[in-house]
Amino acid sequence: MNNNLKNFNKYVFLTTLARSLLEVFVGTILFKAGFTLREVVFYYLLVNLFSVILCIPCNIICKKYSNRILVVTGFIVFLVLQFTLNHIINNFYFLFIPSFLYALYRRCYWISRRYLTIYVVDSEKNTSRQYSVISILNQLGLITASYVGSLILEFSNIMVITIISVILLIISTIFLFKIKIDKPKKEKKLNLFKTYKHMPFSTIMNICSYEVQNVYKFLFPLYLIIYVKDTYTTIGIIYFIVNMATIIFTYLYGRLINENRNYLKLSILLFALVKVAQINTFGILLMIASFLDGFTTKMYELSVHKPMLKLSSYFEYNNFNFMYEFTENMFRLFTVVILYLTNFDLKIMIYITIAFTFMGLFFRYKDEPVGKDDNDDVIWHQEKE
Repeated sequence: MNNNLKNFNKYVFLTTLARSLLEVFVGTILFKAGFTLREVVFYYLLVNLFSVILCIPCNIICKKYSNRILVVTGFIVFLVLQFTLNHIINNFYFLFIPSFLYALYRRCYWISRRYLTIYVVDSEKNTSRQYSVISILNQLGLITASYVGSLILEFSNIMVITIISVILLIISTIFLFKIKIDKPKKEKKLNLFKTYKHMPFSTIMNICSYEVQNVYKFLFPLYLIIYVKDTYTTIGIIYFIVNMATIIFTYLYGRLINENRNYLKLSILLFALVKVAQINTFGILLMIASFLDGFTTKMYELSVHKPMLKLSSYFEYNNFNFMYEFTENMFRLFTVVILYLTNFDLKIMIYITIAFTFMGLFFRYKDEPVGKDDNDDVIWHQEKE
């Protein structure tokens, strides 16, 4: 394992630990502060609207200046978000503040992290195994943070989480700046239109299908406190079970799909079935469904990301990242707008979200660009110095 990958893995673990102490609970914090379910869904609508808008300047900054600047900005914004959530005002217009901060932090963090993932992971050799290691470290951060965060919120306050986050994020920046990034021989412009032109339509639809699961991730903690038990520790325990199963499954499946096999369609079916089971069971059956959720969610993720990493290797990193960011945020916005306008019961909203994942069954995730023109010097991958 090269030094870049080692430093990136440490960075992933520490930042995931710092973020996950609070991130999964944001929607429930607002709900328990007195906002209605419809208002909380509107908050998430704003998050995705701001995300679509902000992904443009954030990608420009990442390209023109540095992804490290983006990361540090995101960390600062995340800490401001935590301070804001510690001083909630139960007013509809207040929702614009945390939604903007959350969207800005997410875009700064994920645009940079996805760029680094594409850059650091070797796309030609042991891609799945390398990505599996990153996934395991990500889950180790989640398994620790989700339960610890729930205990802190239950028995203390957000300020304690903020102090811990500051320490972890400062340490993580040390490893971030140790990652060596070589400049390309020739700088290339951002061109979203040309990137889409060479992206297989079926792959775009699979990205949409996969990324809509983030809407489920936002809604599920709300389901737990409304229908199961109104405590943060309930969420923490369920997510502890999910992440434990994920760690067990990740590396084994990563090795399996490395042998020219992928189980994307099977993973979509299993993913959807388990999600349905999660919102229709209680007690021990809910825990079993949540354990299975750890398996199926990670199976789905790895099945999507293996061809994604191969496809990204054809494109200049920033252009591919820009396309992915714009696609995922537009479709999440589309989904949440439907949920908000229909104003269904929470369970119906979750069913609609799960239904969107079935789109992936009808499209093959292609891992090669369409109509690649080597004379087009704008978006294709460029050798580094």
